[in-house]
Amino acid sequence: MKEAKGISRRSLLKGATLGAAGVAAMGMFGCSPASSSAEGGSDAKGGESGKHTWEVKPEPITDIAETVDTEVLVIGAGYSGTCCALNAAENGTKVILVEKDNVPNGHGVGGTGAVGSRVLDEMGIKLDKSLEMERWVSTCGGRCRESLVGKWFRESERCMNWLLDVAESDGAKCMVTVGSRSAVHPEADCYHMISGGQTTNDNLSIANYIEYLFIAKAEETGNFELVYNSPAVQLVQDDSGKVTGAICETDNGYVQYNASKGVVLATGDVSYNDEYIDAFAPIANKVAKRLCSDQGNVGDGHNMAAWVGGAFQDGPWPTMMHPQAAAVFHGPFLFVNPDGERFMNEATWVQGKCVGTMVNGGYDHCWSIFDANFEADNTASLEHGGGMFWDSFRAVGSTYADASASHAATVEKGIESDPENYKKADTLEELLSQLDVDVDTAKATIERYNELCKAGEDTDFFKESHFLFPVEEGPFYATRVAPGLLAVVGGIHISDNFEVLDAENNPIEGLYAIGNCSGDMYAYDYPINVQGNSHGRCLVEGKCLGEQLAGVYEDVKA
Repeated sequence: MKEAKGISRRSLLKGATLGAAGVAAMGMFGCSPASSSAEGGSDAKGGESGKHTWEVKPEPITDIAETVDTEVLVIGAGYSGTCCALNAAENGTKVILVEKDNVPNGHGVGGTGAVGSRVLDEMGIKLDKSLEMERWVSTCGGRCRESLVGKWFRESERCMNWLLDVAESDGAKCMVTVGSRSAVHPEADCYHMISGGQTTNDNLSIANYIEYLFIAKAEETGNFELVYNSPAVQLVQDDSGKVTGAICETDNGYVQYNASKGVVLATGDVSYNDEYIDAFAPIANKVAKRLCSDQGNVGDGHNMAAWVGGAFQDGPWPTMMHPQAAAVFHGPFLFVNPDGERFMNEATWVQGKCVGTMVNGGYDHCWSIFDANFEADNTASLEHGGGMFWDSFRAVGSTYADASASHAATVEKGIESDPENYKKADTLEELLSQLDVDVDTAKATIERYNELCKAGEDTDFFKESHFLFPVEEGPFYATRVAPGLLAVVGGIHISDNFEVLDAENNPIEGLYAIGNCSGDMYAYDYPINVQGNSHGRCLVEGKCLGEQLAGVYEDVKA
């Protein structure tokens, strides 16, 4: 495996379909599929008064234009679906993968979290699995299913090493990025960013390289077929209730796929379905923007599972949020809401910044305000903190100063190219006049904050003293902090073997769910102590289920 060295967040995107402007607008979080809907989400409503869409089972579709037989049917060509298809196909199983759009749908910035790998071994990085799992469960309020999370921790290293082998065979490179040194919200150095392989086409970006790689490798097996523009609309059951296939809607009519070994739902989350968000993740209504560009994530798999008797995990479902829906950088500096008030400890993790802004700040954005010393101040802060977008996408072995220099360049570029979200002025009065804040209150807030910094103790919100940086020396800066929704990582109730379960925990025979359409791995909040664990979850669930359906899976549980 070739290792990428010293790749900055900006240089990562060279050669990808996402340009620098797209990064600033957070276009890095996904590819752009053919289908789309309004950013506000789907208006889907139940067919019967007072009932939700998922509670109203439609009449069976009978006008079938074509019937196709296979062993495994995977619905959804995202990370988990393509991974599952490859692992089943390379173990001798006939697989058909159907996708509603005309391209695979990959998300994130190309990184996958794992609690172990041969790359981490080479770097001398070893994670304490006991501690990391405890942090995970604690972040989820103790309400995730620990046996399912435990399976992920057992399988993570094996599956990551397999991914590294697959990527190496394509000539790809792997870079591991740093996490956070926070005492309260640490993030492990375990984000495996894989890119640069031989697999390529006009639609390829860092966000979806893995999906295209898995598809290419699956095609080499001779056991795999991928059908685009074929949204699955209904599952097929026999008289016993077993799921035996699914019906897809195509330009040529309905196609029924019969799957003798199982149907896999890998249809993604519900980010663009307001009905689901209102019912299960209402906090997502407070974000400034929905960042995932795959607007086809409307809960198709959730609906189909419910219509055949599948249950959902208890709500509220956890949301994955990052505060980069406007400016990318804001560091640990003073936050001021539109009322001009400070409202939280700013030196926290990405989820905390989002929730704090929306709930304690009371708005869908706030402003991070800092002075001419911000680059040096940020460098000093990274010894004690950091993590996603405060210090992120920096290779293990690079320096804190490297991160701050990259952020300083981002801020200066933003002032030129994105003046709505990046501000600069010689005086505080001039800076505040550019913001949508109560200027007099904001001036008093900054004076109070500077007094706390001078005293060396934050008696308002008790931010650690090494994160107290005054706003005194011009020029002065402000960057817009805007929470964005990446995914709703809750959903269909599943077993440890990824079977869809009913309300009494009985499996729906023949039906499985993996990736972000499935639930129980997370609850209430999304843990980020293992960076990239959502992709890591897709890897583990996809590989293990693919092997399971092919009859070759061996549980590593001692």
